[in-house]
Amino acid sequence: MRIGTSNSTKILDSACVNEYKIPLIVLMENAVLSAFKHMDIEDNQKYVIVSGTGNNGGDGLGLARQLAAKDKEVEVFIVGKLEKLSDCSKIHYDILNAMEIPTKVVTEENMDDLKASIRNSDIVVDCIFGTGLEREIKGIFYDVIKTINENKNKVYSIDVPSGINATTGDILGICVNADKTISFEFYKRGFLKYSTKEFIGEVVVEHIGVPSYILDKYDDKEYITSLELVKNNIKQKNKFAFKSDFGKIALFAGSRGFTGAAYIATEAAVKAGSGLTTLITDQYVQNIASQKLCEAMTLDIDNNEKVEKLIKGCTAIGFGCGMGNSEQTYNKLKYVLEKSTCPVVLDADGLNVLKDRVDLFESYPNRLIITPHLGEMAKLTGYSISHIRDNRVDVAKEFANKYKAIVLLKGYETVITDGDYTYINPTGNSAMANGGMGDTLLGMITSFVGQGIKPLIATVCGAYIHGYIGDKLAKNLYTVNATDIISDIQRTMKIFSE
Repeated sequence: MRIGTSNSTKILDSACVNEYKIPLIVLMENAVLSAFKHMDIEDNQKYVIVSGTGNNGGDGLGLARQLAAKDKEVEVFIVGKLEKLSDCSKIHYDILNAMEIPTKVVTEENMDDLKASIRNSDIVVDCIFGTGLEREIKGIFYDVIKTINENKNKVYSIDVPSGINATTGDILGICVNADKTISFEFYKRGFLKYSTKEFIGEVVVEHIGVPSYILDKYDDKEYITSLELVKNNIKQKNKFAFKSDFGKIALFAGSRGFTGAAYIATEAAVKAGSGLTTLITDQYVQNIASQKLCEAMTLDIDNNEKVEKLIKGCTAIGFGCGMGNSEQTYNKLKYVLEKSTCPVVLDADGLNVLKDRVDLFESYPNRLIITPHLGEMAKLTGYSISHIRDNRVDVAKEFANKYKAIVLLKGYETVITDGDYTYINPTGNSAMANGGMGDTLLGMITSFVGQGIKPLIATVCGAYIHGYIGDKLAKNLYTVNATDIISDIQRTMKIFSE
């Protein structure tokens, strides 16, 4: 699913009309029909349409016609001056008049009529402002939205809830509190901001007849990860395959008191399908892990000769889980980067040791994949956690572009980007909010990179499958632990690969 901004919508509309001669009224009618499918007409009878004077308002006027044609009780309220109706909205307005479907222009004097109609309705359809809104809402528009929020049973917003900046997610003074948002062509970038979640409700994205080659031409390269993308990139196991076809990876993880991190990351990599997996750790952890790990090998991190030989032949390396935020860990990281040539996935202490040392990224462009949470990203960038939370996509893309790295910024709707292409992960849940999840993710991503999946897509696949398993298990478990995820990786990947 594509992600777009208000500018994306503007460019797309312009291209359709000016380059490809698709009349805007055709796109509007397609939007009306697409939105109509989500009006739940089997369960509802009374609808109130609240429209503005722009093209978003035209969608509402068109919906009123479609609902009336299905013998629904429809009341239409227009906010704004009729002389300001857009050309397409004026066409729909004239049709309503010809069909003798009454409309009312909202004023301060008849606000009580709007309130009574909203209270008496099953569904209010919000079509006041669309994706072009950038100014703070005031006056009669503010009062109308406040009236909707205070008196609605359900409200469905068309394209965006009125009051949200479609690009930034900022609330412009006040916002319709939607139960459902029916968006067109794009999942709006502004919906990714955490503070918008309480306003957008259930989001559905409908296509309105824009040909795919036009969408491709004006693509912003930002997407919600799809199941199809992941399935299409899982490494297939054909009958001629050998273990060497599925990569040779090393994991630098663990220290005294953190043996679990080493074990979890290694087991996740094995279960995700790595051909050969070696845990490289200190001798204390090695003695414990070697008794628990059956399919993976272990190696003392201080055996420099063997370590160097191993990592020179690796197809991917994971680094950092439970190693400790110390100068020793930093020196080991430098050593690994100097001696290896493959992609390196960094998590936890592999990131913590780089606070005030991000220049290390400049020495190894196009090799590092980082998986920070908000706090770790704050240490790397110097931004506050609140700034990163409110600007997750932009911060991740900025860092990825500057340092030629792949960034997986953890959190609800995890952001994965190489600075050019960006994916938002739709899987995962709060039942997974416990220790070991990051170690599991690192093991899975390292495994996928090592198997030969392109690093960005391997990271996308790792995040999706990790969260997908968590979502499945959370249906029956209050808490989903790392070992729960690991035990289901093989089964899930088998289903995905078929």
